[in-house]
Amino acid sequence: MSSSSLIDQKPLERKEQNNINKVGSLSVRRGRSALGEWLRMLAVATVIGSLYAWRGGETLLFLLAASGVLMLGGMLLQLLGPHQVAVAHSLSPVSLAAGDTLTVEVRVSFKTRLPLPWMVIFDQWSGGQHQQLLFPGFRRSLAFTYQLQDMPRGIHRLHRCSVSWGDMLSLFTGGCQSGKGSSFKVRPRPLYIGGAVSYGSAKAGDMTIGGRTRNYNAEAGEIREYAPGDPLSRIHWKNSARKGTLQSRVPEREGGRMSCIVLANSPGEYEIPYGALAPRSRRGAGPAAFERAVSAAMGLLLAAEQSGSYVQLFSGGWPEGVARHEGLGQIPGRVQDMLTEISPDGGRPLGALLEDASRSWIPGMTVAVITGRLDEESARTLARFLVQGVKVELYYVWDQPAPEPGGGLTKNQAGRAATIGAGLTRLGACLYCLGGGSPSNGDKGVEIHGFPERTTLG
Repeated sequence: MSSSSLIDQKPLERKEQNNINKVGSLSVRRGRSALGEWLRMLAVATVIGSLYAWRGGETLLFLLAASGVLMLGGMLLQLLGPHQVAVAHSLSPVSLAAGDTLTVEVRVSFKTRLPLPWMVIFDQWSGGQHQQLLFPGFRRSLAFTYQLQDMPRGIHRLHRCSVSWGDMLSLFTGGCQSGKGSSFKVRPRPLYIGGAVSYGSAKAGDMTIGGRTRNYNAEAGEIREYAPGDPLSRIHWKNSARKGTLQSRVPEREGGRMSCIVLANSPGEYEIPYGALAPRSRRGAGPAAFERAVSAAMGLLLAAEQSGSYVQLFSGGWPEGVARHEGLGQIPGRVQDMLTEISPDGGRPLGALLEDASRSWIPGMTVAVITGRLDEESARTLARFLVQGVKVELYYVWDQPAPEPGGGLTKNQAGRAATIGAGLTRLGACLYCLGGGSPSNGDKGVEIHGFPERTTLG
């Protein structure tokens, strides 16, 4: 996947392969630590020599001779000890999702004319750190592996790699270190809602939420309302008799869907509402609200990719304030990179993102809105789109009580809806709870709400 060397002071670009490249070497560190070691040993030898000159005795003579041997060994270690030290890191697997385990293989090579009693390798990553004690002896190259568990989403880098060694008593030591090294990306783990994607294509460890199936795959047998111009051969007479209105089979070429995903990333959207805090013993047990939201966005994108649907993505970011994507088929790597790096620090609230995204919406289009908490302003905007014939699927973490009559979604629904989500459900929205608690209903975990027969008002 990538390699790094102690001599390389500039970050190395990530490589989409698992190999070890040829690495250079770094000169041994010398400085105040070596001077301090020698001053300490000279002070000890001076004290022992003074005592021996004053009192004599075989014991003091032995200690004086031992200190001389130790200083000779320290001099040889610094003069003939390890040099041209090189460390290479090989990372696997190549593609990582949040929560995966990263395996790091480290290969150390050096040159020396003396046997080396011990060596310590210390790696400091942005997602964790590891320290390894080795006993080289007469070997001049060593290898070991370690794992970093539960890697979080984001770009991770090797901030520092240091190598240290010394004599048997660690009186004289040496070492070297490097700055930033190799980097790798941990993309969000997709969260699939119901049948958003066939389970056979989901990778092991991908998250799913059960419930009513959301069918993105276009099938020739799908039924829709009769439209003027549909040939009689496509009318589904049995279903028309049951419904009381003409129904037509959808031809396969009409099966492709247009969908838009709006991911809120302003800090206010993910503030835990009052009353939704979990007990202290359960806090931090699950993924953060924003991480669930990003995982849901990734799952929806991959579902659209599998079905070949046209999909748009809107979120906060970039100098113009909006991160956009529009396309058909395979999701570009830059979009996945954006979801890898995105954080809840956007300056545009959900209402502003909805207004920008709605410029290309048409009646019958499916809009997936992903946010942390439902608020009155965004709910009013979504209610307006629902009335205009736009299909809304709302993915949220926390619901909130509906506003008082007169300031809610509509005058008639304000008094009847217990929560904002309930009011949107009455208008035809499909609601998916990504987890967390509701101030009015308590902490219920992952739920799916509101699946009316028709998702828009006629």
